[in-house]
Amino acid sequence: MLFSGYIVGYLFLAGAGSGAFFVSACCCIGDAVWKTEGSERLVRSTQMGFCVAPCLVLLASLLLLLDLGNAERVWLVATMPFQSVMSAGAWFVALFTLVSGGLAVAALLVREVPRALLWACCVVGLLLAAGTMGYTGVLLADMVGIDFWRTPWLVALFVASSLSCGVAAITVLDVALLPPTRAAAPSLWRVACVLTCIEACVLAAFMAVQHGYTETARASCDLLLSGRLSAAFWGGVCAAGLAVPLAAHAVAGRLVPAPAAHLVASAGVLVGGLLLRYCVIAAALYTPLALSAL
Repeated sequence: MLFSGYIVGYLFLAGAGSGAFFVSACCCIGDAVWKTEGSERLVRSTQMGFCVAPCLVLLASLLLLLDLGNAERVWLVATMPFQSVMSAGAWFVALFTLVSGGLAVAALLVREVPRALLWACCVVGLLLAAGTMGYTGVLLADMVGIDFWRTPWLVALFVASSLSCGVAAITVLDVALLPPTRAAAPSLWRVACVLTCIEACVLAAFMAVQHGYTETARASCDLLLSGRLSAAFWGGVCAAGLAVPLAAHAVAGRLVPAPAAHLVASAGVLVGGLLLRYCVIAAALYTPLALSAL
């Protein structure tokens, strides 16, 4: 692969953490502006997002440090934020970790957090989370020699996957740690279903556009559709990440208890999100240079 497995984990954890914070912050801001009984329950269901976000992004930062491998490369990334997309993204991740971690610590340790501080952390963290989600796709789309990645659809796909994984991480913690009376709000469950459908549509558009882009991009698509990566793509991304969650949404509360369906769907989304990034990176092929371009 062009990138190591550390980068696969880095992109997944950074996306899931920023997605969890983005969803939680949006729910809190929405509740502050349009306060209803449903919005209050949704806020209670998404509070875990503020705690899980800094933990996931901190793990992502550690994976990035392991990928860089030595102190000199870490120093270059830290001191030259505009040298490359990865350097700028690393600063996005670092700032987001500070803001989201500060908000989580304040919520856990301070009895009454000042309202102005809450608003500032939510708004600034929301912007940094959006930048982090988008950066995980821009990092790959900026690579000139990989036709398979050269499309805005890849950025949209990673943003949609990050939001889905963020909601899934929140739901897993809600089901595992909270009593059944405080399980995920029905509106959060509906949001998860909508995000899964959006991710499926964006993935289909990405594959269709890239299959007709260039010969090299088509070859990368064929690796996923019928080549050596087809098992991970069809079994992991499409089945576990999309089909299983949608099926769980259909039978939740009818054939399967709602908490079990929530857990299965969310676990499938997280597995699919990780394998999506692995498949996208592993399928990359360098574009041969035309002689006329030399």
